[in-house]
Amino acid sequence: MLMRNECAVCILNQILRATDYMDLDVERSALVFKEALKKTLETDYACLTPPLFSGEIYDAITDLTGDGDPYKKLRKEQNDLVLDNIELFRERIIESKDPLFTSLFYSLLGNIIDYGGVEIFDTAQIFGEIKNIDLTINDYKELSESLENSGSILIISDNAGEAVFDMLLMEQIKLKYPEIKIIYGVRSGPAINDIIKEDAEYIGIGEIAEIIETGSTYAGTMINQSDPGFVDIYNNSDIVISKGQGNFETLEMETGKDIFFIFKVKCDIVADYSGLERGSLVLGYRDSISKFSG
Repeated sequence: MLMRNECAVCILNQILRATDYMDLDVERSALVFKEALKKTLETDYACLTPPLFSGEIYDAITDLTGDGDPYKKLRKEQNDLVLDNIELFRERIIESKDPLFTSLFYSLLGNIIDYGGVEIFDTAQIFGEIKNIDLTINDYKELSESLENSGSILIISDNAGEAVFDMLLMEQIKLKYPEIKIIYGVRSGPAINDIIKEDAEYIGIGEIAEIIETGSTYAGTMINQSDPGFVDIYNNSDIVISKGQGNFETLEMETGKDIFFIFKVKCDIVADYSGLERGSLVLGYRDSISKFSG
């Protein structure tokens, strides 16, 4: 999915939030924002995906401030938010009628923990009851059938906090299909509040899955720009699960694999592009999503 003008405005708002987290003074904050505006004007962003353009803007800001990871503290807070309550969620999953589906659903709900979108998330959506939450696309049955005949699965991660729910999902996959090898793809460098390798290791994901860096230092995954080792795993995995809107924006154009997407539609641009209403919750393959866009 390529950029639109509204995407540029959204990313500039991200920069404003980032300067708040960096606790810059007024003059320094203004300098950073002017640099972001300058980069926006100089870039033919209509030829880029939103995550790739966002990465270029953040690179320029890093060069100016020297702070390449303004969300480092926030990522730990988000991971701890879920880790501190992990037994609550694990109990809900185990006691449900279908633990695998429930863990998949929590992995989806965790996608609302996002500081890159146009909305600030509400933790009540995670800790509250999930009985009356409807899925716009639900390809769980198809995924389950694929898992029964698969030897490997690649999960491409998204946000901190959400990643803890991914770990609970991986626990259930291994319980039901113990022979499956799970690989967990993470960003190779900071990208907003997306998880990186040190975060995944802190959570404990390395105990249940192989952690691999994608080569991406922006909030998405472009296969033609990824590390060769990751591309090889991507091409040879029986199942690829993509987490989050940023990965959808970059991976939905990839051909050759019917990727299983897990994300919430968080903005009007993605809603218009996909044909899904804003706020839609998706557990679905690309082919199911494409039916909405025509």
